[in-house]
Amino acid sequence: MQVSPRAAAATLALAVLAYAHGLGSLHIPANGDEMIYAQIVRATAASGQWLPLRSDMPDMVNTKPPFIFWQGILSTEWGRHWSLLALRWPSLAWTFATAALAALLAWRASGRAHVGLLAAAIYLAFFSTYRYGRPFLTNPPETFWMFGCFFIMAWWRPRSFASRFVVPTVVGLCAGLALFAKSFAQLVPIGAGLVAWHLHEVRRRDGGPDWRRLVLRSAPGLAWTALLALAVFGLWFALDPDPAAIWREFVVGENFGKIKAGRASYLRAALWGRMSIWGYGLSWFLNAGLLALPLLGTLIRAWQHRREATAIERLLWIWAAVLFAVFLVPTQRSGRYLLEAMPGIAVVMALHWHRLLPSALLTTVGGAGVVVGCVAWISTLLVRDLGAGMLPWTHWPILASAAGLVVLPLIARQRLAAGALPAVCAAFLAVSSLLSAFDPPRGGYPSAALVAAHGRVVHVPQNFRAAAERHTFLLPGAVIRGYPEHDHIHGPADVNAGELVVVVRPFAAAAPEGAIASRIELTSRHTARQLFEMVAGRLAEQLFCREWLVKK
Repeated sequence: MQVSPRAAAATLALAVLAYAHGLGSLHIPANGDEMIYAQIVRATAASGQWLPLRSDMPDMVNTKPPFIFWQGILSTEWGRHWSLLALRWPSLAWTFATAALAALLAWRASGRAHVGLLAAAIYLAFFSTYRYGRPFLTNPPETFWMFGCFFIMAWWRPRSFASRFVVPTVVGLCAGLALFAKSFAQLVPIGAGLVAWHLHEVRRRDGGPDWRRLVLRSAPGLAWTALLALAVFGLWFALDPDPAAIWREFVVGENFGKIKAGRASYLRAALWGRMSIWGYGLSWFLNAGLLALPLLGTLIRAWQHRREATAIERLLWIWAAVLFAVFLVPTQRSGRYLLEAMPGIAVVMALHWHRLLPSALLTTVGGAGVVVGCVAWISTLLVRDLGAGMLPWTHWPILASAAGLVVLPLIARQRLAAGALPAVCAAFLAVSSLLSAFDPPRGGYPSAALVAAHGRVVHVPQNFRAAAERHTFLLPGAVIRGYPEHDHIHGPADVNAGELVVVVRPFAAAAPEGAIASRIELTSRHTARQLFEMVAGRLAEQLFCREWLVKK
């Protein structure tokens, strides 16, 4: 089943819209690290200096190299325009740039421009891209620069493999920026991937692993690439006034600490549990999200047509295998470590998209339909329980359009290949439209509360480090302090006179003593019983809680 150039372009446009929608929302799929990074940006910007990095938590300062924090300082204009949108739009730009690299590489591999557009749309349809490619995290720039190293090698092959200085220098700078965005440890997968690619090229030309040729021709360029990358990362030590703190907190604590990650038995951690090898292997499909079965179908088709594979496709499979193998070593294994391979996986999937069975694409459309159906059901119950004003009027045309994009390929099966990706993007849009409804002003504090909190200390419950930082966007001008979530009913005991406290009560509970104002908040980590009650129609009391701003 083929996808026409017009359909591929329309799908990519829809994906861009889905990613842009709700970018500044408090409720987008994200990761708890986002608020840690935001706090470091805010505190460093307030100091008026690029370095050293600052934080309200003394033990969470040099948690990452300064690339992401400098990016946040610039995008918020040194904190003067403090908003999630200002922090996140560079992440979106990096993600779109990575999608562009995937598109170019798929175009080069296939010779057809619309296959490139399809590859970009596939990359944006991965759940891992949607989850980690929009928030203020290190993943978007890191993925761009790491994949950029291999894009350069693949795009200009075979000259890139023969170059002894120019290409190694450019790749070294890209690798250095990848290290400066995440960690010096990223040099291991980059280096292993480049060595594997050079070895593959030698084998392809000479019919076997000519180690002498590899050492004499490739090793000097690879060594120069590694040295240049480490030099770029080393600028952090050179520019920071306290390099000893970087070594102690980042090198020893953040990186070497992950090799064992506090597990009693390396073998036991490798074979059982969430971070086992088996769970790590499934991460490929979890990262793909609704495209899990098309990914499985691509693996099967790629094996069946392995003799027809282009040189670029073979190289991309090698890169994915090397990245997977490298991150098998640490005890702390995570699907996030595979994100740098997902652009290449998208390219390969685009090359084999026309070979996939309709049943694989049908599961994608069906899964998107389940997501859109759940959004429709929740929306209906919200209107029934809380009134039509609970959701903005724009939610309904978005939901109706999403439903149409799901139903169309189910009715016209010949459109499955062209309709699967739009269905995924429609599901993203439907979820974003629903969650964005609970942002300010509907999900925010009234103006009286903003005035009362301005310039005052406000204690906020948090279930993750720096999670209270999100209230800097809800209560601008307030001095936010976090306290353990288990005290959220009454708040902390050690509150000074004149300070305010945020407490959390059930949705229908009465206002606590000293209440100034409240806001609706979404609950999380629901039990099986709560989920059953929500399905049965008791939605509001299980899905929502109420945050109260209280004067002690």
